[in-house]
Amino acid sequence: MVVEDKKKKILESALKLFNEKGIDNTPTTLISKEADVATGTLYIYFKTKVDLISELGTSIQEESLTSFLDLIESSVGYESLEKFWLERVEWGVNNPDKYKFMIQFKSSPYNINTEDKIPDHEKKLLNLIEEGIKNKILKDLPPKYISGFFSSHYIFTVEYIIQTKTKERKIFFETFFDGIKYTN
Repeated sequence: MVVEDKKKKILESALKLFNEKGIDNTPTTLISKEADVATGTLYIYFKTKVDLISELGTSIQEESLTSFLDLIESSVGYESLEKFWLERVEWGVNNPDKYKFMIQFKSSPYNINTEDKIPDHEKKLLNLIEEGIKNKILKDLPPKYISGFFSSHYIFTVEYIIQTKTKERKIFFETFFDGIKYTN
């Protein structure tokens, strides 16, 4: 097995087991067994279990965010927010294992300092939200509140779509946007 293949297999096995058993309930011995490598081999690639968790979380965050940042236009409007939100939802629906891990990872103590390792997506989104507020496209609410509302609505929507298998998408975005759009 090639070096990168072993590392990839370890990460894939960790993802599977973290989703099945939880991060804290998954020992490295089980991950190495699932990956069909010796436990010592796992430690060649990851000094600690925390390093493994951090790398897995960071790589999935990068994957889930990098492509979406390109979708955000230079200004916030209904169309650009809709496109960004819908793409985020589709990523979650189409990558349920990675999505499930991200939810677990983001609320875990292992999600420390990962912002330093991924593109400055939140700052870019907050800047666009501020521009939308200034241009009276979005309500005059704290940008962090709007960003949090976006994330919460996105999480619930992905989980709802996965559970119900609904094909609806646009109406869910419209419901979100109704809550943040500027009104006279």
